Amino acid sequence: MNIYLHTLISILVLALIILLVVWLRKRGMFQSEHGLLFSKLVTQVTLPALIFDALARSSVEWRYVLLFIIMIISEIILLMIAWIAGKLLRLERSRMGSFLLVSAFGSSSLLGYALIAELFPGESAAIAEATIVSELGVGLPLFTIGVMIAIYYGNPEKSETGLLEGASLFFRSPIFVSIIAGLLWSFSPFGTQSDVIKPFFDAIHIIAQANTFLVTLTVGVLLQLTSLRDIVWIALAAIVIKLIFAPLLVSLPAGMMTLENWQLQVLILEASMPSALLSVVLANRYGCDAKLAAKLVFVTLVTSLVTAALVLRLVG
Repeated sequence: MNIYLHTLISILVLALIILLVVWLRKRGMFQSEHGLLFSKLVTQVTLPALIFDALARSSVEWRYVLLFIIMIISEIILLMIAWIAGKLLRLERSRMGSFLLVSAFGSSSLLGYALIAELFPGESAAIAEATIVSELGVGLPLFTIGVMIAIYYGNPEKSETGLLEGASLFFRSPIFVSIIAGLLWSFSPFGTQSDVIKPFFDAIHIIAQANTFLVTLTVGVLLQLTSLRDIVWIALAAIVIKLIFAPLLVSLPAGMMTLENWQLQVLILEASMPSALLSVVLANRYGCDAKLAAKLVFVTLVTSLVTAALVLRLVG
């Protein structure tokens, strides 16, 4: 299948599932209040299972550490740019939290894996790099810095200890436990395929597979397609930061490194993915403006149908 066509299909599938949930909500099957239940299931059950399963099965190679560092630094810069933009847009506290999450973190797992697998069929090195860049370079900051941002800006009380309290909550969360457990398991000699261990990982994998569906449910029940004109400047800022600045920030330092062409392609493609759907889950779970996050995620998802083509041509 043509790589661009595969990208379009992957993005369209997610968009159509979200729109289906919006339609079912309007038919009375779901209520907006269900978003909190779905987001709790994601952050406490399916997402920890997904993180542990992905990290425990991956083989962390130290040659990918530099790529991981590039992604981390670029996301920190994106957060700074988004914070400045949010101040210029005069966003209130809960909206600022959602805007930061949507602008800095991408859907590297939901879309990135499928894209890399199609572009580099059967090449384990490319898949391994995509795993490290996605899980550690994107996922780890989202599940650490992102969660702390969501907790801090979702806290209605503006206090100096808010960030420390957010960090404390994160370090006691199932997400943090799953990150540590997954990394420790990946370095252990136990593996995942022995007769005793394999059934356990099969069960974890089944739970992890429910994550994408629950995330789309969360976005769908919170997404209000009306009054998009009210957020046009916020949406435009998120599009520019996430879909244009993000791949540029990664490509500039990576282009000066002695990377093979396929390594550069994987890195830039992962950085060019639309905003993470998990941003909506985190915003809803910790008290940020989840409805704004849902709108921004959906807008970047649709816009990426165009920007993905440009990026694919550049890295092709």
